[in-house]
Amino acid sequence: MRILITIILASLSLASSAQTMREMLRSAPDTLVTLLTHNNLLDFPDYLDTQMLAQVRNRLGGTSEMTQLTDDYTLIRITAVSTLQLKLLPQSKGKILLSIYTFNLNDSVAESSLSFYDTAWKPLPTEKFLKAESEPNVIRQYIASAADDRLTVHTFRPFELSFDPQAVPLSRQTDILLWNKKKFIKQKQ
Repeated sequence: MRILITIILASLSLASSAQTMREMLRSAPDTLVTLLTHNNLLDFPDYLDTQMLAQVRNRLGGTSEMTQLTDDYTLIRITAVSTLQLKLLPQSKGKILLSIYTFNLNDSVAESSLSFYDTAWKPLPTEKFLKAESEPNVIRQYIASAADDRLTVHTFRPFELSFDPQAVPLSRQTDILLWNKKKFIKQKQ
C-alpha cells in the first residue's frame, strides 16, 4: 500500500512539473491579453495542429496570429505593432513563466514590458529573476529565445544633442542574458 501511495505521489509531482505551453494557454487568465478572448488563446494551437494559419479576430476587429508554438515557447502577434512572447523556464522545483509584451515604436525601436508568473498564473516579483535597471529615458526591448533559455536585451538611449528636431538618434546596446534556473545573468563577452 505504501508503495502504491509513493507511486501515485511521484506521478502527480511529475505531471505538475511537465507543464507545457499549451496547458499554460488553456489556464491563462482573461486579463493576460485584453484584446484576445480565452477562446482565441485556445484556438491558436488547434489551427497550428491542422496546418492552418493560426489567426483569430481580436476584440478590436483586427487580426491576431500565433506564429510559433513549442512545448515551452509561443509568439503571438497581437496587432500590427504589438507582440506577446511566453516562455516557460525550468527551475530546480518546477517551472516559471516569462511574459514579454512588446510594442513597436517604429521600424527600428521597440519597447517591452516583462512579467513573471508561476504555473498557476500567480504574479512573481520581476526583480527576483532579473536585475532591475532604472535609467531615465531608456527604452528596452526583450526577446526570448525559442530554442533555449536566453534573453536578448536591446537597450536604446536617445542622444542628448540632436541638430535635427525631427530625428531622435539612438545608441543601441545589446546584451545576452542566460537563465541559470534561478535568474537571468549577463553572459560574459
